[in-house]
Amino acid sequence: MSEKPNTRQQLINATMAAIAYGGESSVRVSAIATAVGVKEPSVYHFFKNRDALVEAAQIERYRLSYAEMMVPFEMAAAMSETREEFESAVRKVFALVYSPERVPIRSVRKNVLGAAQSSEVIAKAVGEINHEAALALARVMSFGQERGWISKDLDALALAYWGIGQLNGRVIAEMNSDLVNLDEWDKVSVEAVLAVYRYKAPK
Repeated sequence: MSEKPNTRQQLINATMAAIAYGGESSVRVSAIATAVGVKEPSVYHFFKNRDALVEAAQIERYRLSYAEMMVPFEMAAAMSETREEFESAVRKVFALVYSPERVPIRSVRKNVLGAAQSSEVIAKAVGEINHEAALALARVMSFGQERGWISKDLDALALAYWGIGQLNGRVIAEMNSDLVNLDEWDKVSVEAVLAVYRYKAPK
């Protein structure tokens, strides 16, 4: 029984690698089985068909694209003792997230969001993952609000969803990187985020 989760994850990992290399159309169940070291019928023990295997891999790709971002942000925020330290942490996290090395990760999200348009399974999972990420970011927002570093005039969860929109929005600029200065885009984005954090509702 203990081998089943491990084998299933190996199949997903192999499929993720195939998608990253050649897109969904490159996924061949026989090749995935060979890569994992199992017979092709074994794949269907875990996934009812090829589509289900591809969907599971796309969902995992999307989940991983957020996981490595939210944990460092929560940790950096928790270590802050002043507004200056908190805003410095925000700048560092955004610098990391917007770094050229993370272009492939943002491309993963773009690819999976595209796949979600034709798959209800992927669309549902993407919505759940987005909400999980937003909840994690909302905890950071609430942490900042409790200490007076983020405006309490803004809903923490709505602010978190908006923040995730900022992260994904960079993909649009990257698609026209020959026309827009990405360093300037990053500056606008980060300063906009910090300005929103300091927002005060008109009386």
